[in-house]
Amino acid sequence: MENKKVRKHSLCEKNAVIAMILTVPLGLLTQLSGQPQGVVSALIVSALSLVLLIIYNKWFSPEFDGVFKAHVPVKEILMVSSAMAILIIGCIIINAIYSGLAFKPSVSFVCLALMAGISEETIFRAMLIPIGMRYLKVKNRAVTVVIISSVIFGPLHLTNILVGADPVMTLIQAFMATCGGFVLAGIYLRTGSVIPGMIAHAVYDFINFVTDPTINEKGVVVSDSGNVGISYYVIILAVSVTLLVAGCYLIRKTKQETIENIWKIKWSNKKVKDCYFDPCAMDDNMRP
Repeated sequence: MENKKVRKHSLCEKNAVIAMILTVPLGLLTQLSGQPQGVVSALIVSALSLVLLIIYNKWFSPEFDGVFKAHVPVKEILMVSSAMAILIIGCIIINAIYSGLAFKPSVSFVCLALMAGISEETIFRAMLIPIGMRYLKVKNRAVTVVIISSVIFGPLHLTNILVGADPVMTLIQAFMATCGGFVLAGIYLRTGSVIPGMIAHAVYDFINFVTDPTINEKGVVVSDSGNVGISYYVIILAVSVTLLVAGCYLIRKTKQETIENIWKIKWSNKKVKDCYFDPCAMDDNMRP
């Protein structure tokens, strides 16, 4: 059977950083229906995000084996993804101490959390990171793609102010999201699949939605931030810094070669069936 022709991606080759950044507005096209107001709109955004990823996979096929397939064993996926427990536990502690821990589960929160996990990973990591890991020609490119994706991911949370979110609390959210972005990007880089990050992201958002009484049914923080003391900001800072350290640990120097090899397999022209990362199993023909 004749091999499928590999497309030429001129922008990626000429300016990888611009190509990476442009995936963000591309992902934001899934949000054209506006701020999700309920179950149906959240599910539509989730579905559109998955369709976009399927198109993305086809566009870079057969050179790229897609955003969904992992290249490490399940045990490794679970171990790497456990870094998000820092954010989940920190969220519960903060809500319990300063907001009065609530438990208000709803179908709406399930769908909003699912949408956040799928759509935000699509917008900020699923498409951006593979381009960086293929076309960036810099030393320690894993670190570079983590920084680029995270400094876009965090500040864009400031747009929540436009839909009625409390400004100070939104600034805090943006800062924590930037630090959390390091962990989510690290999970993607270490596994080769966006799915673990989507799941971890959705689980965190759901727990935050149902335990924080200051979040409304639209998933927006609407509380007055003036009733918290300095200790609140100290804990927020501690959790954020811990997230940042955890993210940096996932992509530490001793793991750089592992990450590079995982992504060389993902960007191989050859179809690698059920291939998990094994440095000894790779040959020069598998390296892009």
